[in-house]
Amino acid sequence: METEVTAYFPALTIGDQIYDFSHLEPFNFTISSQLAKRDLRVHVTFSSHCFSQGYDAARHPAGEPIILDGAGRPRTFCSIRYRLSLALPAVIRGLNHPQSKVRETATRRNWAYSMTVQDPAGPYHVFFEIRRAANEKPQDLNLVIESAYHQTRQPPRLLGKIGFMLLCGKVYLRQPSSTKR
Repeated sequence: METEVTAYFPALTIGDQIYDFSHLEPFNFTISSQLAKRDLRVHVTFSSHCFSQGYDAARHPAGEPIILDGAGRPRTFCSIRYRLSLALPAVIRGLNHPQSKVRETATRRNWAYSMTVQDPAGPYHVFFEIRRAANEKPQDLNLVIESAYHQTRQPPRLLGKIGFMLLCGKVYLRQPSSTKR
């Protein structure tokens, strides 16, 4: 008897276009942490905010499905966020480099990695939360990509920078990770 594998995000059909989200399936990678003096296993998941935007009943395209986020709030599919999300797994794996820096958000509960994209031209921000995994998990850290979007208005309020690999070590060791103000 075969077991049916359920997609993390099921495909979405809008008009005659099918949008596949297999690129946003959870995955694992390893960070060599000098601070923790060991390799840390990082489990990565994504939220629907990586391919959807805030819902507005007046602007929501007729006939398009409403996407409910993890908290049950309505969202609208965004083709630009979707297209940019295709690169997200590579972007996240690319943080596993000594030169990769992330910034603390003004809420002081999550982090942002910002880069410049060409189409549409300008800043692209990837927001994430990182936590130490529970002891019974096969991974050491859980990294949740909460949102990713191309900046069209005001830039997000971001605080100081920290190396991503250092951040992973600090979270794993339960050390303070807040950046300088």
